[in-house]
Amino acid sequence: MMIAEVPELVPARMLNEYAYCPRLFFLEWVDSLWASSSDTAEGDRRHRRVDAGGGAAPLPGEGELKAARSVELASERLGITAKLDLLEGSDGGVVPIDTKKGRPARDGTAWEADAVQVCAQVLLLREHSYTAEQGEIFYAETRQRVPVEVTPELVARTMRIVGEARATATRLAPPPPLRSDPKCSRCSLVGICLPDEVNVLSARQDSRPRRLMAADPDAVPLYVMEPGSAVGIDGGRLTVSKYREVLASVRLIDVLHVCAYGNVQVTAQAMRALFERDVDVFHFSYGGWLLGMTTGLPSKNVMLRIRQTTTAARGDLGEPRRMIAGKIKNCRVLLRRNGGDAMTRRVAQLAALAEQAERAEEAATLLGIEGTAARLYFDAFPSLRSSAPWHRRVHGGVRHADPVLRIRVRLV
Repeated sequence: MMIAEVPELVPARMLNEYAYCPRLFFLEWVDSLWASSSDTAEGDRRHRRVDAGGGAAPLPGEGELKAARSVELASERLGITAKLDLLEGSDGGVVPIDTKKGRPARDGTAWEADAVQVCAQVLLLREHSYTAEQGEIFYAETRQRVPVEVTPELVARTMRIVGEARATATRLAPPPPLRSDPKCSRCSLVGICLPDEVNVLSARQDSRPRRLMAADPDAVPLYVMEPGSAVGIDGGRLTVSKYREVLASVRLIDVLHVCAYGNVQVTAQAMRALFERDVDVFHFSYGGWLLGMTTGLPSKNVMLRIRQTTTAARGDLGEPRRMIAGKIKNCRVLLRRNGGDAMTRRVAQLAALAEQAERAEEAATLLGIEGTAARLYFDAFPSLRSSAPWHRRVHGGVRHADPVLRIRVRLV
């Protein structure tokens, strides 16, 4: 099955991604998935100046070009669009210069994926009647410019990638992951792509997958329980204040999510800052009953949405059975590790419920099993022991510790 409508123009940056890894191209351009990393943050920092724009880019024959930043070009004939970091005049022609945070290849030349992106920019300039013989890549780590000669072979390679990328974008499933490739370890989407796991499950790889280590974020929940207080933003810090008196101030990067109890306000400025960092706000009553949550836009994940809609329409219970059985097994592991011998009977009950969930034939039965498992799981919480790090809870300007709630928030 294929998607009928695909954008007419492929961004030159996406050609770079396709040349690097077709699956990465699909996840970013088609599924609209993104994950930040130290590398992407450093790349954004390196691009601050060029993204700010500036300078004029006159049309050919209408003036002399010195330097222009953030120049946007597109061509329906080529099927490409691009935003040039920097465009400089040179001997009656122009040279596009693309900024990359890393370093060139070991032989001092540009990486193939980077060369493809610059070649697309040169082709766009030629399409708009500019004289462009070559491009350059500025590698910020070594602070050097590397020329890219636009040879017939590179042009053919670039146009072939344009066609392949458009064809790949019409499919409902992403290309298979790379196999044991060093590119994967530095890719920001490796946690979404899961190359080893997908290759094993699809029988493309015989070796055992590398063990996954679940992320344990440094950020922790922020509980605000002082009646009449307000959560605001001051620079890069969240502040909790009442009657203009600051009760607490924490770094925004240290906040996993915000739990507001009772009459607690969150300013619009703070809400926007939280949305930008994918931090949710949970609203509770004074007694601790969850009333609702405020969250930003969900991840697009186009292919997942299509599969969810199709599965729901068919009434297929395969995936729900596996999800609920896995959830019950995780609950069982937590009780077994933190409950001691007193949890032996409860652990056995959850194991039996997990097996029943895997065999459930009707949605109502599956929901009943899930509800029963949740009751057994939460009833056991008062007797659990925990060594988890404590989180911050603001009440009357004093930070209290509550390790049990931290476990509950992270694992439920």
